[in-house]
Formats: sequence, structure tokens, C-alpha cells
Amino acid sequence: MSEPRITVALSTGFLKALNQLPEKARGKVAAFVSKFRDNPRSPGLNYERIEGGKDPLIRSIRVDQDIRCILRAPEQGDTFVLLWIDKHDDAYNWARRKTCHVNRVSGALQIVDVEAAETAVGDASATAGTKGITAAPSDVTLPERQPTAEAVSLFAHCGDDQLMLLGVPEALLPAVRAVQSEEALARLIEWVPQDCVDGLILLAEGKPIEAVIEELERQRPAHIDPEDVATALATPESQAEFLVITDDDELEAMLSAPLEQWRVFLHPSQRRLVNRDWNGPVRVLGGAGTGKTVVAMHRARWLANRLLASGAPGQVLFTTFTRNLATDIRSNLAKICSLEELRRIEVIHLDGWVMTFLKNQGLQVRVFNEEARDACWSLAMDVADPALGLEERFYREEWKDVVLANGCRSRDDYLAARRIGRGTRLSKQQRALIWPVFDALRAEFRQRGLWEPEEAKTAAADLLRNAGQGGRYVAVVVDEAQDLDVASFSLIRVLAGEPHPNDLFIVGDPHQRIYGKPIVLGRCGIDVRGRSRKLRINYRTTEETRAWATAVLEGVDFDDLDGGNDSTSDYRSLLHGEKPVLRGFDDPADEQRFLQDALSQLCQGDGNLASTCVTLRTKKARDRVAKGLEKAGFLVRLIEANEADDPSDPALRLATMHRVKGLEFDQVFIPELTADQMPYRVELNRRPDQVSRELFEQQERSLLHVAATRAKKRVVVTYSGKPSSFLSPGRADFDRDFARGHEALDGRVNNHLLTLNRIPDPDGDLYDWVVFAHTINGYEVAGSFEACADLANNPSSAETLTQLRCALFFKARADRHSGGFGGGEEEIRGLLRRIRKKVQAGELD
Repeated sequence: MSEPRITVALSTGFLKALNQLPEKARGKVAAFVSKFRDNPRSPGLNYERIEGGKDPLIRSIRVDQDIRCILRAPEQGDTFVLLWIDKHDDAYNWARRKTCHVNRVSGALQIVDVEAAETAVGDASATAGTKGITAAPSDVTLPERQPTAEAVSLFAHCGDDQLMLLGVPEALLPAVRAVQSEEALARLIEWVPQDCVDGLILLAEGKPIEAVIEELERQRPAHIDPEDVATALATPESQAEFLVITDDDELEAMLSAPLEQWRVFLHPSQRRLVNRDWNGPVRVLGGAGTGKTVVAMHRARWLANRLLASGAPGQVLFTTFTRNLATDIRSNLAKICSLEELRRIEVIHLDGWVMTFLKNQGLQVRVFNEEARDACWSLAMDVADPALGLEERFYREEWKDVVLANGCRSRDDYLAARRIGRGTRLSKQQRALIWPVFDALRAEFRQRGLWEPEEAKTAAADLLRNAGQGGRYVAVVVDEAQDLDVASFSLIRVLAGEPHPNDLFIVGDPHQRIYGKPIVLGRCGIDVRGRSRKLRINYRTTEETRAWATAVLEGVDFDDLDGGNDSTSDYRSLLHGEKPVLRGFDDPADEQRFLQDALSQLCQGDGNLASTCVTLRTKKARDRVAKGLEKAGFLVRLIEANEADDPSDPALRLATMHRVKGLEFDQVFIPELTADQMPYRVELNRRPDQVSRELFEQQERSLLHVAATRAKKRVVVTYSGKPSSFLSPGRADFDRDFARGHEALDGRVNNHLLTLNRIPDPDGDLYDWVVFAHTINGYEVAGSFEACADLANNPSSAETLTQLRCALFFKARADRHSGGFGGGEEEIRGLLRRIRKKVQAGELD
């Protein structure tokens, strides 16, 4: 009789906690897991129950003298789930609050912290009438939600089983039903399983529960056994949180070094996009940080794997707008694909593919440069009719926005072309007089072997069609679709051949459009009806940063790549953290000193600045700031347009806002955000009419949105003199108050809402300790003058969490009055350590 098959799974939390352990400890954990997987019921493993725990099946096993592994171990059965790994006390504190059960409706395995979820909802509900959750500075003041006596749950119209089908654990139904505001929901989604976040967001937007279930493609399994954890682990929802170990080599690689979560775990909404057959082109929208590129890469791998499994010939083309994005994608694909899979995926930016193809066809093709372009325009303008009274700038924009955008090859094409978005009206007679300039320009280009990108793509598509060579690729995956034009998608349609299952997979975010103009896929021969999906959960930035960056776009309408509109109202972040910092200065030298001081403190805390980026609007500004930082002693690395970043380089990164597209950093500094720099005054003044200026301003807003959403932890925005118009003029006084002493912080954080990621690392950067200190008002909380004085003069007397936070508050006030960092650094670090310890232990008095 064969031995029963043993299943061992790891949770995302286990791997994240493992990454936080020292390298030596990780080695011990790897040896432990290997031994455990061989025989989970070995007599040498001492399973301990969690005293005071909420789930009797959650146990502890000793790894060494200090480290404990927390797992779900069944009384009977052969499926074990490793949930957490940490030092003894921290591991037990984590385990006491958690439960791990199979959802009786959705069939997914879920880890739940009921107490934290209920506390988050209760605290958010208590303050919902005073201000919104989005307290970050922005150019738009969000409307306050006023409390009413008749406030009802946002989910009152939903049945229990309907909510559970969307992924809400049964134990959290009371907490979910207690949500009466967007503020409470924003706090709750930090604590619920990820697979129910999409559904809660859509329901809060007012969509009927039946429509949400249908949109998210949730189906109730015919039979669910709450004790059958092995079956539960096979659901898409569980696969977003748990990894079943099947390969020893893969396990060893995972445990031996920190693991990037995206390589293994996909949210259920992402997995449903990747691992399936589609009956035609798919369009996926999603805001910054929602994992669009991750989904596209996993989709390319899935397609390549299908080709290998079937033995079919052919390749998958993965293309995007810029060379540097293609470089980054190629590097990341190598992290998730086998060599065989990589051979089936060609990664190249579309312009690069076109240039190579045309040269192989024997055409003279040269790379454009501004000098050659200007020379051609100068000759073409010689035939312009002066009676029209139009400047060269107008002709250039008409050429780009009408002739190239519509693929006009002749005078008749131009006369019939749509001029949507052009501010200057033209009659057909005027157009006829304008066309000779474009004819002459095209002739000058061809004589020099120059091709506009749009024309080159059109020529490539024509050659492929005429030679019967359409369908050169089995499938095409497109990233950053919002920046591609009509000619690009028309070519992509030809490259993928006639419409067929799994032919096109297109991802993008119109809110991040920093190059092109709106397009309609349907007019390019790409029909995505019934196959349009959206990613709504931001995994990279905090909710505070997301809200600020999204507010920059407030009041501007964005398309959905197919003729409709795309809203940001159903877009949320799972993470919470610090508010973006805005600081204004009268003198540029003061701004420069602030930047250098802030970077110095970061470097002291982290050891290097590899995860920090300073990004500016122009290359000239970037180079000037880089020179100043080098002179101040900083090691800097310029991220150029056509090269990939090197993660092993410990230097501070500097890049233009355009170059940081597709990258991410812990800290992002955006200095010199003045009225001249954004919107970029030089370019704005060249625009010939109001419509053109408004389009440029929209692109500039999107550019600032892109730059801010590169930050995983914190964004710092500074300016000297007149601020950018994207920062409301009414914010100027706020900014200066903030710079003087952080007094503009209006958000207080209840003890029960404190999480470790809100508390500055006492062994790291102390730059934000003042911000954290002001999340409580010590004058109000401590009470009498004597109590305030005692905590201020003798911080060691503080015993409770509230007293410790008040003591830190008074240290911050003393720091302000001393005009800077007034000493007592070790005392501050000691208070932060004690505060973290109280939160870890759940001692929240």
C-alpha cells in the first residue's frame, strides 16, 4: 500500500517574513522546510499549540533557539500550510490573531485577522464625518462625507453567501456589513483577503451584486468540503496567496534568497486573465501599480508554454512603446521563463522591429535626428502659401496630428481626414493649399532615407500584406498600449494575422499617456467587445500616494482605448503609509540643502540610496541636480533612455520623469516642481492654439502622475518660488507650514490603527520620525500640564503605548523649537523601539 501523498504549501506572508530574516537565519529555515517536507509528522518536530489563539489548527514548530514557524497542521490529513516565520515572541503574537479556514462558498483557503479588520472599520467609521481618508496634499480638495443619522452599510443589499462568493470570509461578514463610508472601506481592504477587494470596490461604486459576480466571473463550486485544504489550494483565489511546493530545486531557489512576489503569485483577477483561452483580442486596463506588465509577462509565458506543449511552431511577440521598457521587460521575463520559453518570445519595442524589417527589405532607413528633421521642414516651408498666415509650428502639428495620425498618403486623403482636437478650423480650400508643404516634406524625407515612425509602420504593414506575410507571430502581447498610435495597432493587427483565439493581449492605462493621443482599437481592426477587463488593486504605492497622484488628474477625462471613458473611482491601494510631502522654499539654495539633508539621512539609515530616485522634468535639470549632488559627495547613477538600470549599483538614481516610466523605487523625490517646469513652459508656449495647449497640459499631468506612482513608500515634492499650477495655489501656505514644523498634518492615528509599517524603523532612517510623532497630539492626550512636562522631560517614565507616543510627540516639538535635529537621537530610536514592541504585542492602551 502506497504512502499517502503529502502536500506542503507556503503562504505569501511566510515568504515575505522570510525575506526579513538575516541571511544566516534564512539558511536554517531552508534546511527546516526541506526536512519538514520530507516528513511533516517526524517525531523530531515538536508541534506546539498557540495559547490564546483563535484557530486550534494553527501551531508552532521550533526552527532554532530564536526562530519559530507558524503553520496550519491538521489533526488528520496530509496537507500542511506554512503561514509565517519569525522570532519567537513576534511569531506567537502573529499566530494568536489569525485564523485559517476554507471559505464555505467560494472554496478558497483564507487567512483572516478578524480583530484588526473590525478595529479598522470601527475607527474609520468613528471619524468618517470629519475628513476623508485621502488627507495627502493635492491640487484638489476632496469633498467631505457628512455623517447622517440614517447611514447604512454599503453592502446592505448583498446576501451573506453572495459576499462570501466574492471572497469575504464568514468571520469578516460583521466587519464588512459595518462599512458605511468610503473611508471605512479604504481601511478595511488592508485587512481582508485580496480576492474580495475587487468585489467590494465595485459594490461600493453602486454596481448590483449580480453584475459584480458576473463581471468578476465568480462561480460557486458544486461541492465544498471545508476540511479538504488540498482542493482549496487549487482555486485561483488560493493560488494568489499560497504556493504548493512541487519542485525541490524551485523551493531551494526560493528559500535561499529574497523572492520577488510577482514571479510566483498572481491576484485572482490577474490569474483569470493569464491562464485561459480567449476567443480573440483582449484589452486590459489598470492604474499605476496594478500589475499590468506583470500580467502581460505571465501571459507571454503562458502562450509560449502552450506552444512548447503542443509542439506547434511559431513565436510570441512582446512589444511596447520605448526601447528602455522593452529592455526592462526582457530582463524580467528571464526571471520567470525557462530558456525554452524565452526562445519562443521575441521582446522588442515596435519602432525597433519596424526599422529592422524595413532595412531587411532593402529600403534606405536612417534614424531621425532633430537637425535632419529641421532641414527638411525648412525646405518644405519654401512652398507654403504666405496668404494663409500659418506659422511653421501649425504645419508641424497638422502633419503629426492629422496627416500621420490618419495615415494620409494623398491630397484627397487629407481633404477627407478627421481633424479632431485641432483648434484652428480649416476649409477644404485651405487644406488644398496646405497639402503641397506635406508633399514636399515627404519628398525631402525620402531623399535622405528618413521615415516618420507612423509612416514606417504603415509601410511595413503594406509590405507584409502585399507579400502575404501577415501572421508572422502566433500571438502579440502589447504593453503600455496608451502610448501607441493608429499606425502601430494597424501593424500589430497584421503581425498577428487574421483574428483568431489568443491572438492579441493588450494592456495599458490612458491616465499614464505621456506620448500619444487617444485611439480606438475598433478602428484598427481590433475587436475587444466582450473581452475588456480592468485591474483595480494597486500593489505598489500606498493609498496616500495613489490618492495624491490621482488627484493631479482630477477634472480631466480619459478614454478607455476603444472609444469609451475610463474612470479612476474604482481604483484603490492595499497599502497605507505616509502622506506625500510637499515643501516650498523662497530660495533655491534652501531647496537644494533640504534635498541633500534628506538624502543624507536616508543613506545613514539604509546604508545606500539604491532604492531612491530623484526625478526631474528635463534632462538638463536632471544633469544639473546630479552635478550638485556629486559635488556634495553623493554617489549617483544616471538612468539613461536606452539602458536598463542595474539593481546591484548602490548609487542614488537620477532620471527624467519620462525615463522612470515602468520603474519603481522605495523613495521618489520630485524637486524643482515650479510653474516653469510643469507644465513645461518652453513647450507650452510653442503650442499654436488653445486645444493643443490643453492636450499638452493633460500629458504633463499624466507625466507627474507617472513620476509620483513610481514610489512604493514615500513621495517628496519640492519647489522654490512659484509652484507648478498642478499644485493648487491655495497649497502654498500649507507647504510652508509643513516645511517649518509639520504642523499641517491634520491626520491623527488611533492606537488600534497602528501597524508596523506606519512606525519608522528605529534602526534605519529617522527622516520621518517627526511626521509619525505628530499622528498624536500629546497636549490633548497627556492631560494636565504636569503630565505633559513629565513626559517631555523624562521620556523613560512612559509605560503605555499612548504615553510613549506622547513622549515622542514632545521630542518632536522640542526638535522644532531647536531649529532642527536637536540631538537625543538614541532616545528617539529607543522610543520608536518601545512603540513597535507595544504594537507587536497588541498592547494598545
